Amino acid sequence: MFTFLLYSHLLRSAGLSRRRRQRMGSRGWAGSLSLALLLVLWYASSAACTSCSKRLLATLEPRRCALELTCAQFGVAAVAAATPSALRCSPPTLPRAVWVYLVCISLSYTAGFTFLNLSLLYIPASFAETLRGLEPLYSAFIACATGVRGGALNRWSFLALVILVAGGFMSCWSQPAASRNVHFYLGIASALGANLAFALRSVFTTAAQDVVAQQWGEKLDADSIFFYQHACGFMVMLALVIVLGSSRVLVEVEKQVPSSLWLIVGSTGAFFLYNRLSLSVLLRLDAVSHSVCNALRRAATVAVTAVVFATPVSALSFSSIVLVICGSGG
Repeated sequence: MFTFLLYSHLLRSAGLSRRRRQRMGSRGWAGSLSLALLLVLWYASSAACTSCSKRLLATLEPRRCALELTCAQFGVAAVAAATPSALRCSPPTLPRAVWVYLVCISLSYTAGFTFLNLSLLYIPASFAETLRGLEPLYSAFIACATGVRGGALNRWSFLALVILVAGGFMSCWSQPAASRNVHFYLGIASALGANLAFALRSVFTTAAQDVVAQQWGEKLDADSIFFYQHACGFMVMLALVIVLGSSRVLVEVEKQVPSSLWLIVGSTGAFFLYNRLSLSVLLRLDAVSHSVCNALRRAATVAVTAVVFATPVSALSFSSIVLVICGSGG
């Protein structure tokens, strides 16, 4: 039933009439099946990335390896994204007019995942993902403040933001009192910092898209943005890790804990798949449908991480998760 309702919503959002949907036949069903497969892989890679990252960071304690993990994730994603272009002997290109925006996109994107990995050091993965659902609140505030495209709020958007705020407060309040120490608040600050960084990334991306559309009448090349934001992010994180003198942390610890190698592979590989599949789904859907699917992805990730790490979920905590997911999907 859920699959049917989701499929119907996606078709309606694409503007297809009932008669046209009836004429789609086997070709339409093949497209819907491929989309369903992409969604399943996207959700699975998201849960795997969060679970492996959390487990790896816990395994490497008392060492704090969030920066090194982010560097490894971006390095693997950059190499994987560059491979198709290298095989075609055609490097990804972007107009010079968007290079300033690209730098801003890359820095905010890198900061977002750095803060996310830092949050996994201090708070449960399911709680971190719930707080990540508050990102639309930041996006709406920045869009309204800067006046970029999509910054206008209607009553339904405002209601969704109110629901998000209520869910966020409930989620924090539902955490056990014994866990509310300095690390707990550092984890919350890191998760909220990730939201701010990702919201800024969205604003910069929208601005870059508008520049390309106005000057050349074309769309921003998503594959090129995907490669360059990970390549730039990798260079920034590598420099940061070297300056802090911890460039050999993951290698040294892996020798002491061989099982961590598989967690590193799982975290970095799932990181690339999760972000690349998100782009593939976005290219097939409109922004609203992608937002709905992203809310469901976050729900799946919260559920999986809660089970994997045996995180107790109270009635209040469950209610807050539902509110945040509904608000972010609205």
